[in-house]
Amino acid sequence: MNVWRHSGALLSAGLLAPLGAAALALRPDWRVGWRERLGAGARPDAGAIWVHGASVGEILAASRLIDRLLGAGHRVTASTWTASGREVMRRARPEIPCCLAPLDHPWCVEAALRRVRPAALVLIETELWPSWIAAARRQGIPVVLVSGRLSDRSFPRYRRLGTLVGTPLRRLYAIGSRTEADRERFVALGADPTRTHVTGDLKLEADAKPPPLPADLAALLAEVPLLVAGSTHPGEEAAALAALVEVERAGWAAALVLAPRHVERAQEVAALARGAGRRVRVRSKPGTGPLQAGEVLLVDTLGELAALYSHADVAFVGGSLAPVGGHNLLEPVQSRRPVLFGPHTGSVKHVASLLEACGAGRRLSEAGDFGEAALELLREPELARSRGEAGYRALAAHRGSADRAAALVLSALQDARV
Repeated sequence: MNVWRHSGALLSAGLLAPLGAAALALRPDWRVGWRERLGAGARPDAGAIWVHGASVGEILAASRLIDRLLGAGHRVTASTWTASGREVMRRARPEIPCCLAPLDHPWCVEAALRRVRPAALVLIETELWPSWIAAARRQGIPVVLVSGRLSDRSFPRYRRLGTLVGTPLRRLYAIGSRTEADRERFVALGADPTRTHVTGDLKLEADAKPPPLPADLAALLAEVPLLVAGSTHPGEEAAALAALVEVERAGWAAALVLAPRHVERAQEVAALARGAGRRVRVRSKPGTGPLQAGEVLLVDTLGELAALYSHADVAFVGGSLAPVGGHNLLEPVQSRRPVLFGPHTGSVKHVASLLEACGAGRRLSEAGDFGEAALELLREPELARSRGEAGYRALAAHRGSADRAAALVLSALQDARV
């Protein structure tokens, strides 16, 4: 039986090898890190838990799960399909080895597994790669899918594939799905119902309470409507300053908080605000007295933005009007605030879609929409409050998803040792 299985794997590898070569030829971006894609590269310490996410959003969403696994005393290594995902992960979590995932070809995945020698393989969302899962099974490595999802659009496609999907699903140690609907779809495709659970969406994991605002910062904030533009990039501060002008022209007295994504831009942003005729207060040297209407508070410190959103009448999250991909949309929502963001949300697309669907998020088509959107929230505080509450409720089911996903992985490790 083993001989026949081995022969089948070799035949499959021979047939698929030209496809792998074609992929590298037709996809120039896949040529980056080609040795890693073929299963080679640096050798991390053996016995780590291997966590894999498709790209930036998925691998960053796995960070809370990674923290739980590290807290339980395990070592973790990570992988992603895209060079951008690898670089973002390396910057965000430099202590976690991160490489490009191997092509889903028997030779590549076997080589990668021999190199990494993981204690377990954790796949995020829909990363159901048959050769990879089969190779891990042959080597006695438990595979767990967490934050698993099957959309209305993808489910019928997977169903038509029959055993091509059902067989890999049955080889998984466990599946932690986002919702009950996702769980039912996995089972319908062939997953073991006793090993398929609802654990929640890692991308929607948020703390139950926002962090407290430091006393000196609370004293600095004015008793006037507050526009908070956080994690901003070049061009977005100008949009926020223009929105403040529009708000003032409509008869509102308001102040603006600017928190650039990179604090080294603080002087540049301060010069921009002063050039627009604004008095600028700097968080690290705020002077005396509370913030006044028309003033700008420039946040040149780290770690206080989430708390600032709890005092916002209007919250905007940057990296979204600028073509960056968007930043953390959950921070305003966990403070029960609706959130504004621009059209570029590739890194947070699932969160953005959820917030739009429940009314807690509004997508600005362009910078000029900022002022009008801010005025709507200021003029209708009850509407703003209800939208913020709707967003908070939408996240409630996913709180604790990292803990539940970690429990599945730790259970797999325990069973693998027995």
